[in-house]
Amino acid sequence: MTTETPPDDWVLLEAAKQAETWCGSIEWLRGLYNASGSFRALCDMIAKHEKPPVDRKVLCAREAVRNAGFVIDHADIESIAVRAIELWEEGFGK
Repeated sequence: MTTETPPDDWVLLEAAKQAETWCGSIEWLRGLYNASGSFRALCDMIAKHEKPPVDRKVLCAREAVRNAGFVIDHADIESIAVRAIELWEEGFGK
């Protein structure tokens, strides 16, 4: 058994999802990472080749800023914030 440090939680959760593995807890997945060579290999591939998921709220804020163009004053910032909320409510990024 290895004592390597397991990867970030998102990697463990994604590997469990892809392997259709029962996920009792993050601690359980950390133990599986240390005990199972195949699960460890899957985790390592995910960590190497995939990006962590982005929070939908951040996606909405980025999209609102992108749509707004150049920010000039507080009124523009408020309109960007309102647009980000609208995007969230519309389900952007789901």
